[in-house]
Amino acid sequence: MLSLSAALQLATHLALATAQVAYTDPRSGGGRMLTVQNEPLNIIVSGLSSPEVLSTRGIVNFGNAIGYGDDCFGIHLGGPQAADLGDGNGLREDFGSKPIGTCLETLIGGNHYRVFRQNGGRANTGALFLAASKEESVTEHHDIVPNGDQVVSEATGGKRSFSSIDYTSTVTYVDGLLAPGAEGINHNIAIDGRVAILTITATTDPVYVAG
Repeated sequence: MLSLSAALQLATHLALATAQVAYTDPRSGGGRMLTVQNEPLNIIVSGLSSPEVLSTRGIVNFGNAIGYGDDCFGIHLGGPQAADLGDGNGLREDFGSKPIGTCLETLIGGNHYRVFRQNGGRANTGALFLAASKEESVTEHHDIVPNGDQVVSEATGGKRSFSSIDYTSTVTYVDGLLAPGAEGINHNIAIDGRVAILTITATTDPVYVAG
């Protein structure tokens, strides 16, 4: 029988091993790379990112750093969505049941993303799967604009900061997770099939620490 100390060391080792996986292909666990509304999960925030980024508060703060505010007073005319990331949790709603956007964008359209965390017993990577898009105005029923999302360009355009946290991001692109084309995609909008894998590093601004 393992001693308490040995058991804790083993648990720590296993936790670190899990955290060192960038993500797991949802299809390997019976999931898919589309939400139930058939919007593509076109960005993955790697599980190798800073832990501060992968928390709910952390990804919201990062969103603010790249120009995405919290949904205005919880108001958003698009309903919550769900996705199965193949991690054993089945279908789960995007956390917060709302995308990240702004009050103004809700009325006139704009960039949004919905976030789903891969943390079930089958694939506890901590990676965040994003369905990122740009929507039309409310008068156009928030239809999706082709090639509209700007999350990756905003994230990788140099250091971004918010609330005394600095973020730097690198991106790689993976083919094969999504099929290119419009078949089975919401609003019949063709996609290139590439998924952006973002690895985000968060550091506390030294000026803030000194103060």
